[in-house]
Amino acid sequence: MKINLPSHVEFMKEIESKGFSIIKNCVPKDFISSQRSRWIPRFIKKNVDKKFVRGNLILGEKNFLSYSEINAWCMYRNFEFLWNETDDNEALDLHIKIHKFRNKLQGFSQDYGLNYNDSNYGIYISTSYYPLQKGKLLAHADGHKDVPILHYMLPFTFKGQDYRQGGLFIKDNAGETVDLDYLVEPGDVIFFDGRNEHWVETIDSSQSNSLGRLAVFAIPTHFIADSLYEGLKRSIIINIREILSKFGLIKLG
Repeated sequence: MKINLPSHVEFMKEIESKGFSIIKNCVPKDFISSQRSRWIPRFIKKNVDKKFVRGNLILGEKNFLSYSEINAWCMYRNFEFLWNETDDNEALDLHIKIHKFRNKLQGFSQDYGLNYNDSNYGIYISTSYYPLQKGKLLAHADGHKDVPILHYMLPFTFKGQDYRQGGLFIKDNAGETVDLDYLVEPGDVIFFDGRNEHWVETIDSSQSNSLGRLAVFAIPTHFIADSLYEGLKRSIIINIREILSKFGLIKLG
């Protein structure tokens, strides 16, 4: 699949200036249509494997679909790991191309995050669905102040078409709140500096045929070495989060 990518130098200047930028018409619109057909039925069926949607991912684990609803977030998230066989080579190839462009923007080697290093750093593909009336993610920032984490997001559903209210917002470098979902159309890709505060406001719509918010991005992380101990620790974390959430004590960093 051919995708349209801008000059990495000029594009990075815009991100450094505003905190975000959008590649218009990056991805063919027929690919967006095919991905809607691929993912929407999966999330409608909601055959959830786990309750886990953030952090503490174990090297070598199987792909899974998760759902979690606490005071800090409400979403379905599908985890696809590069060490597992994919059921969509075209989509995986696309994400690798965009990730390599992200590496170029940050001055990293082309394959950084694709070949795991001593600290088990790599990417995974996250397809996230925020359901109507309750899908959300509280405001937070990612990474360290001196090391940017560039996020990219490819939306499959669109504000004004598939939902009316809510969506992805960011504080730009001037401290202004920007409604990113309002700015994109099918085929666009958003890049933003994860250090800037960002959040997903509750997805809502008055239309009965609305779908909710569906988007995909490749997330960089440090995976945990596979062990029984780590699996048990993650289960404990999930249970603690659910207990704290009942008292409104969960906050994102």
